[in-house]
Amino acid sequence: MERLLTKTRAAGRMLLALLLATSLASWTPGRAWADESSGVAALAENLAGYSDEIEAVMRQAAAEGVDSVDALNAYLRQAYNSDEGGVAPLSNEGLPPRYFLTNLGQVTSVKLQHPWGSCWAFGAVSALESSVLKARGLGGDDAVFWSGEDVKPQLSNLTNEIDLSEHTVAWFAHQPQTQESGGSQAGEGTSRAGAADGTMTNGTQLGGGYTELAEAQFTAWQGAALEADAPYTYRTDAGFFHPDAAKNDIPWWRFDRSNSEEPDPADATDARNKDWSLDDSVRMNDVVRVQGVRNLPVPVKTTLGSEGPSTYDGYDASATEAIKQALMEVGAVSIAYYSPGSHPSDINPDGSYPDAGEYFNYKEWCQYDNRTAVSSNHEVTVVGWNDSYPASNFKGTVGGSPKDENGNPLNGAWLVKNSWGSNDFFTAAGYPEDDLKWGLEDENGKHTGFFWLSYYDHTITSATAYEVAKADEAFAHNYQYDYLATRQQIPALVKVPTPKTEVANVFTAQGDELLRAVSAHTFAKNATVNVKVYVLDEGEAWPGGGTLVAEQQEVFPFGGYHTIHLAEPVKLAQGQRFVVTENEPTTRANPQTGELEAAAYLPLETVLDASLPNQDLSPTKVIANEGETYITDDGEHWYTPAELEKATTEAMGGLALYHYGNAMIKAFTDDDSDPAPKPVDPVPVDPSPGGDPQQPGALEPERVDFGYAEAKPLSKTGDAATPAAGAAATLALGALASAAVAAFALRRRRA
Repeated sequence: MERLLTKTRAAGRMLLALLLATSLASWTPGRAWADESSGVAALAENLAGYSDEIEAVMRQAAAEGVDSVDALNAYLRQAYNSDEGGVAPLSNEGLPPRYFLTNLGQVTSVKLQHPWGSCWAFGAVSALESSVLKARGLGGDDAVFWSGEDVKPQLSNLTNEIDLSEHTVAWFAHQPQTQESGGSQAGEGTSRAGAADGTMTNGTQLGGGYTELAEAQFTAWQGAALEADAPYTYRTDAGFFHPDAAKNDIPWWRFDRSNSEEPDPADATDARNKDWSLDDSVRMNDVVRVQGVRNLPVPVKTTLGSEGPSTYDGYDASATEAIKQALMEVGAVSIAYYSPGSHPSDINPDGSYPDAGEYFNYKEWCQYDNRTAVSSNHEVTVVGWNDSYPASNFKGTVGGSPKDENGNPLNGAWLVKNSWGSNDFFTAAGYPEDDLKWGLEDENGKHTGFFWLSYYDHTITSATAYEVAKADEAFAHNYQYDYLATRQQIPALVKVPTPKTEVANVFTAQGDELLRAVSAHTFAKNATVNVKVYVLDEGEAWPGGGTLVAEQQEVFPFGGYHTIHLAEPVKLAQGQRFVVTENEPTTRANPQTGELEAAAYLPLETVLDASLPNQDLSPTKVIANEGETYITDDGEHWYTPAELEKATTEAMGGLALYHYGNAMIKAFTDDDSDPAPKPVDPVPVDPSPGGDPQQPGALEPERVDFGYAEAKPLSKTGDAATPAAGAAATLALGALASAAVAAFALRRRRA
């Protein structure tokens, strides 16, 4: 089908978060190295015990022909994410009955994903483009009066003021980090999916994916390149191929759809036999800074049942409200759902459409799917809604129209942008005869590539919105170790009778800089994050040393990726090591008793071992070097990811179920225009031998007071990652560890 990885979505990409049951008692900063009495063995035993549930769910799903990681997502979401907190109220007075981002100039034109199953990249990029346009204030602040019944969505002649590269996202999702892009994390990431025997094929060049792969790239400042830098086409000796109808060029979207997965190697006209690779430097060409990712709730409630691990269990109206809120506040929302066909011309041999399919009405271009088993195979972008869209329009031969338990019609639908082209697209490309004639017609009878999706469709499985930074809020440098995608950080449960769970990342400042913000991942609604920042003097070790210079707490209404702006910046001098720690307290319902228990998330990069179902198809490698990340379950004893993995493997009798990476914490800095004073009498340094000698006459500064900012805690607030405008400055990646390691093993690309 669409290759949204319904079958191969797992493929080693999912990351697990560890849910550690703990009390929320206060913590004193006495730190020590892990030893036999520190609790790492007890923590490992708890992990080992819980892993039996994980393995059983995955193997059962594989036996039933269901995607194993999707099954695990559904199981853990039901069992452990019991937060039923409501959606944060809108900043305006309420939600209008209809709302179309297209009418505000906040949606880019419809594109064409063929010949690859890269819908997930198109959906994510389209949502990000919309967020940029909204942040720039195009169309005013909801300038259209939405209450009138005569307001219709604009579907043609849409903007291309910003045009980001889907090719970049799709290609680098399956290209591990290099030394240039990832520094100390070179080699971390997911390789391209292959055939069942592990061999690579043309059909997997830009194979399927999922939204979190795009999220990982955007938040690492590696995915939002311009279309001009990496157009969606193949390469030739002369550069990227752009078909010219006047020269009778065969465009890249033409291929034999009767064999859509694998091209005939002998067919020289099939674009899938061409070179679609990109130079690694392209992933460093970001022009947009993503400062927040809202992982929104979906209207489809699921439960475990006899028809598979994920079964429809009702409609969640608050999730519909949350998606509407994101459309008004942030921009378009990418969603996954089940499409009735992988390509529009698959419907009839002649490329025409019946009046109605099983769940799709081709006369009205709308879908309502009421199947019991919940799954998705296609990614699209929600760009508006209409509460009055008539339920009677949904006339699928199986699905029929949505009704409540009393048989009353359920009106309402999302306006959805697809990635199967439009009349505007093919005409602009110079090939109007290739128009697939798919989607709603505009006032001139031209097909636009949009359709309506019922609020009550049973197949919607994810919803994501991207928050972008203002141009003057785009930080200069990003210190990071985490490059893996979440899917979506499934919380594994560990019972730990200790008062504190926390992760820490240690970074080294590469210049005189101001630490202004840090990132955090949350996994439920209304989540709390407690942040602390320490600085280390020369010779101080972590764990065991450091001065606390900043501490604050934030609360986020939605799960996802967030930027936490520090109340006051922390001054850092070149070569200074600093530490960011995070604690995420929560509560969970005991699956046996149903009683609420104190708990905390431990956001670590985690991959499943290749021995589990589906994990060998797209191998994922996670890296955590010495001196980068530390973990505690009591606030006193700290372990490295390697120590935790070793202990867990031993507790499982030698079975390595998990492989742990770094804490998912990034640190954002700007250059300090007023750095701390340097020594009055610097001492000349002789040239040094080795691979990176100092220059003759270089100066070695003496130890100085770095002038730390005074910590000023913030009270609890709402979502700190406020949506705002603009493209960003030059890319700067940080992948930094301790000073001893940094001199030899770490590189950092700086502006």
